[in-house]
Amino acid sequence: MKLERLSWALGWASVGIGLTELTFPERISRVLGAPKRSGQMLMRSCGLRKVANGLGLLLQPNRREWIWARLVGDALDLALLAVSFRRPRGNRAWQGAITAGAIGWTLVDLYAATKQSAPLLRSGAVTPSRGMEAGSSGPAESWRGSGLAEDVGVNDRRGEESEPPEARQRRMDEAARQLGLPKLDEHGSPH
Repeated sequence: MKLERLSWALGWASVGIGLTELTFPERISRVLGAPKRSGQMLMRSCGLRKVANGLGLLLQPNRREWIWARLVGDALDLALLAVSFRRPRGNRAWQGAITAGAIGWTLVDLYAATKQSAPLLRSGAVTPSRGMEAGSSGPAESWRGSGLAEDVGVNDRRGEESEPPEARQRRMDEAARQLGLPKLDEHGSPH
């Protein structure tokens, strides 16, 4: 599964799980054996966190931070579930099922977080945004002339028209490398 699709799926899952926790806080807290009032408040706050995280994954162009936030939320959920097993009033079968689901989502989130961060960790380059990665249907060269070249220092010598084309091309290639864009051949196609 492509990371773009995975982050969308995680966003929708977060919204769905969060809305479930907001809609049925008393039933979920009862299954987990939590005290009625504080359990419901805790369940509602977890639901709000998940809805906000899901909306961040669905609406924001840079999803890496939202995936890591989801992973931190998973750690909180697992800690709360561990505490719920100490409660004598909980339904052990449902607690086990909910915990198994939370562990599964945590593993998926961990996979997504490490895959999203892998290009950044390997090269120190900026992860390209939607439509700029190799093999996507978006234009691979749309960054040229958009101001991104100036951000990485391609046009440091503005006004110098005497720069040789080879030197300019080297600077453009270096900017593309810094931005994490695919290398282009002489026809402008990624290779």
